[in-house]
Amino acid sequence: MPRSKTIAPSILLPTDFQRPANRAFKYGIMLARLLNTRLQLIHVIKLPSDNEGLSPDTRYARMMRTSALLELGRLARLAKEAGVEAEPLLDFGVPDECILRHLRQGRVTLLVMGTEGRTGWDRLRLGSTALTLIRRANCPVLAVHGGVAGDVVRQTARVKLNRIVLGTDFSFCAQQAQRVASRLAPLAGAAVLVVHAHSMENEGRRGWRRVDRIVQSLRGRGVQAEGLCRTGHPVDVIVEEAGRWEADIVVVGTRGNRGLSRFMVGSVAEGVLRRAGCPVLVVRSAGTLLTGNDG
Repeated sequence: MPRSKTIAPSILLPTDFQRPANRAFKYGIMLARLLNTRLQLIHVIKLPSDNEGLSPDTRYARMMRTSALLELGRLARLAKEAGVEAEPLLDFGVPDECILRHLRQGRVTLLVMGTEGRTGWDRLRLGSTALTLIRRANCPVLAVHGGVAGDVVRQTARVKLNRIVLGTDFSFCAQQAQRVASRLAPLAGAAVLVVHAHSMENEGRRGWRRVDRIVQSLRGRGVQAEGLCRTGHPVDVIVEEAGRWEADIVVVGTRGNRGLSRFMVGSVAEGVLRRAGCPVLVVRSAGTLLTGNDG
């Protein structure tokens, strides 16, 4: 019997070639190097869901295809120069549906994507393509804001992962986020701040004990870690502490089964995504992002 082809794990990076996707590309490169994996670069030429008036065989679509392949090739060359194997992928259709299909078909460990685009796929703001993917992806999703004006793909190394804020409510999804942070921090040499928000003062003592256990677990892995437990709304606390600590990334968990509204208390994950001044890694399941002893 012929052997079945083994699909190598990869990071999937959707791109519409706009500023947020360009910034996300840099994070994709960094994480591919840290995780020793390859990068898949996917661009979707948007077609109406009913395909009326436009198909991949029209002259316009062929022109778009040629332009997209040139851009994908340029990004793949930049990745190769940075020491990362990159595979260009081109598809036609509705962007979120095409990307979700690729997630299901491949062994994708992480989805890295830009948000808050001014042009491109349906303005790629939270609430459209980006939010749909964050809600429905079967792997962790790193959402990267567009960055400052003039930020373009020139240098692939101008990103940092030195300070990680881990938001937790001690739930199962928060434990999954903790596992991902525990995996990334030693690889990046990053310090971790564990943040828990509670609603009543008398919950503080119990919260501190649980935060301390997470901190000790991280330190046992050789990670520089500290904890914080504050009264307040989780969005406010996480965003404020991420800003105070000058975090490079915030890691949070989400149940995902009914969208971000089921995360922690209220719409916490969505609130953090909208307000954080740094990339946010949303974790429903750690999945294949983890290897070896991930306990």
